[in-house]
Amino acid sequence: MNNAEVDALIVDLQAGGAQRKHAVTQLYTEFSGKFTRFLQLRGVPESESEDLMHDIFLAFIRRCDGFTPSGQGRGWLWSVVRSKLADRYRQASRENTETYDDNWEIESGSYDEARLQACIAGQMSVFTRDYPEGAQALSWVIDDELDLRSVAELLGRSYGATREFMSQIRSRLRAYIDPCLVG
Repeated sequence: MNNAEVDALIVDLQAGGAQRKHAVTQLYTEFSGKFTRFLQLRGVPESESEDLMHDIFLAFIRRCDGFTPSGQGRGWLWSVVRSKLADRYRQASRENTETYDDNWEIESGSYDEARLQACIAGQMSVFTRDYPEGAQALSWVIDDELDLRSVAELLGRSYGATREFMSQIRSRLRAYIDPCLVG
């Protein structure tokens, strides 16, 4: 499904009624598997991913009035998904802070994994703030599985310039992620 088709479905979300129902069905059919994989790769347990998916689709409906069709529909969907995932991380962080006491124990290795995931999530958030265009381009390649020619078109750059841009973004991202891997 290309960006123009996604734009049209988001416009249908805005319309409400039967058009909204059809749009939700189409979006769910097309993207639910990708969104679920994205969430699970970022540490959301399978048991929670369906609830979070429900929240994501409600957020699509709530936020769709702010969307203006411009050929960026897929990026808009992914920004909502990332926003809901960030909300979940914040909520989990608050819950964990409230429940820990001085006598808590953890299984061997689980602390390092949780700490690594939290560090990477935090660094990705900072990276996204510092390099929003680069983060969006990475998202198109990794999450939406777009090739560099498609990304070049979305960015309005030549293929060669996009290849160089992606190389620079990967280097910059490494600088953000490396401290998580060393510590």
